[in-house]
Amino acid sequence: MDNSTTKPFLGLSFQPEQLCLVEIQDGLIQALAAREMVQPFGIESFHTGGQFLDSQIEILQDLYRGMGAKGKDIGVVLDSGMVLLKKIPLALGLEEEMIREHMVWEAEQLLVSPLDEYIVEYQRLPFQTPLGNPFYVLILVRKRVMEGVQSLIEKCGFTLKEVDVDVFSIIRTLLVNYDINPEETFVLVDVQRQYLSFIFIRQREYFLSYRVSLQEDGSVSQIKQNSETVNVLLKELRRLVFGHRIGRGIDDLDRIFLMGGDNIQKVSHELSSAVSVPVEIINPFRRIEVSQSVTQSKEFNDFPEKFVASVGAIIRNTSQFSE
Repeated sequence: MDNSTTKPFLGLSFQPEQLCLVEIQDGLIQALAAREMVQPFGIESFHTGGQFLDSQIEILQDLYRGMGAKGKDIGVVLDSGMVLLKKIPLALGLEEEMIREHMVWEAEQLLVSPLDEYIVEYQRLPFQTPLGNPFYVLILVRKRVMEGVQSLIEKCGFTLKEVDVDVFSIIRTLLVNYDINPEETFVLVDVQRQYLSFIFIRQREYFLSYRVSLQEDGSVSQIKQNSETVNVLLKELRRLVFGHRIGRGIDDLDRIFLMGGDNIQKVSHELSSAVSVPVEIINPFRRIEVSQSVTQSKEFNDFPEKFVASVGAIIRNTSQFSE
């Protein structure tokens, strides 16, 4: 890793139930902090005339001051619930203009709202259909979301450098911290109170993502909730693996990574007992140097996995991690 002097850089992830902020300088994580959201942060947050976003300015500034950060350049990661992703096969050998036209057509079929309300992006994946045709992933983000993020960041006094989606940011963090063989197929499952999010990785690239809602019942015990969560996780995992020709069953996966809320340790233990595949809670700081003050913080020691997406933002935007 190149440890030459660099400007401090911030990675901020907007998650439905929390904001997570990480700062890096000179190849070293200098500070981190998280703040629980009173009101969930989602796509609806951008439909309130700016009132909700304006209310987050003081929260974000307070978070920044409280962690003692110095940087002003920032990369932002959006929750995938704010974005539309679709994997699409295309005919081999198409020229770039034809690819663009087809992606726009696919977006029009997918959307209910007018296409001019969205930013359309796409990228080629290293996979092929049985006939040898390439796959692309189509990425659609509402312009209103991008404008809202830009406004919030500027009002907080930061300079926005990049906007990413958590799916890709999380994969980036995994690849930096773990030895991932190109032949391996693995899945990362984000276990939250209200949903499970699955991200499949093949050939060290995004392959598939899927989110399923969980019914939250405050009348049942935490132990029962954990068991029911694991049951849903296993059911959906079997369906996704078989339905998308990843394998015949869960045992065909090479590894399962987990991240999530306060109960992730218990979910990990129960899941490990139910499958033969190695199960591990992801550590975004496994191979990234961290300052002594950060290693002594409660959030670093108790729930480091909540910063996975934020770390992905700084990996993307700092030269220390370039391959």
